[in-house]
Amino acid sequence: MSGVSLGWGIIGIGNIVKGTIAPAMVGESSCELVAAVSRDNARAKDFATAFGARYAYTDYEEMLANPAVDAVFIATPNGLHADQVVAAALAGKHVLCDKPLAINVPDAFRAVEACQQAGVKLGVNFHNRHLQWVADVSGLIGDGTIGTVQVVELEVSSGVRTWDNWRADRGMAGLGSIHNVGVHGLDFLRVILRAEPVEVMAMFDRPATSDVVESLGLVLIRFDNGTLAYCNFNESVANPVNELRIFGSTGRMIGRGFTRSRIDGDLTILTGSSERRTDYPAPDAHRLSVVAFTVAVLSGEEPNASGLDGLRSAQLCDAIERSVNERRLVEVDYGHPAGAA
Repeated sequence: MSGVSLGWGIIGIGNIVKGTIAPAMVGESSCELVAAVSRDNARAKDFATAFGARYAYTDYEEMLANPAVDAVFIATPNGLHADQVVAAALAGKHVLCDKPLAINVPDAFRAVEACQQAGVKLGVNFHNRHLQWVADVSGLIGDGTIGTVQVVELEVSSGVRTWDNWRADRGMAGLGSIHNVGVHGLDFLRVILRAEPVEVMAMFDRPATSDVVESLGLVLIRFDNGTLAYCNFNESVANPVNELRIFGSTGRMIGRGFTRSRIDGDLTILTGSSERRTDYPAPDAHRLSVVAFTVAVLSGEEPNASGLDGLRSAQLCDAIERSVNERRLVEVDYGHPAGAA
């Protein structure tokens, strides 16, 4: 690391990286965008020129050998994440991986353990964690503002999308709407409820064991503190509301436009005869995620969200998929999987 800045390399330079991640690295004094990798050499060079990176590669192993790179952001298709995290760890690089950490539990374990053994930091880009409303709602629940939380209703939706790329390939994408948008909601529910999911029942808009990725997933969750949650994760509804409704024993909270990080929202709290409303303009959540990880590395702290959070997400997604395929209520398995290192 040079001085108090973190030298970044990026593996995968798609729209999210070009629109949010790279500008964040360029704009923050604690970051230096050093290098980028794309399968297309001209594309890699154009990206490097546009963002002032010193190096452009078509092979991420070559980039990982560059001593000027302290940390990598991984933004490739989901099925490639785990192998690239492991490679980065073996090269001694800290890793911020886009979600999901892996498309199955053994790979998620493998990624976490590789970073632990190498002594490098591993974070997952659950950028919604850094939205102000998440901290505020978590605090209000913790303070008992609406009493004991009993039921949560959640919608996370991108609007209608039709995938004609790797996201339509189950072998590379894993799940569809769950991995694309749902994992963000599943993650911030853990944060605001300060609880872990223990049971799930789920249904997709595709037949069980189909080779087609789902565009709508309905998930019921029981948390270890007794809270029940109903979740609608979809990329098929034309006019989504992206609402979060939290019902407690003495009040309720309704967040409108909350669950997608790039739209404005508002929170209404009703307790007894009192009602108050707070607006939450959309921040640059991806920038906040990059900054938080950079600060964690430079200070030696655990990233928020951590590799363990990515593993917990993979375990919950595994339970959701098992529930769909087996058409039953299943327990979330937090054990060490057979075949993992």
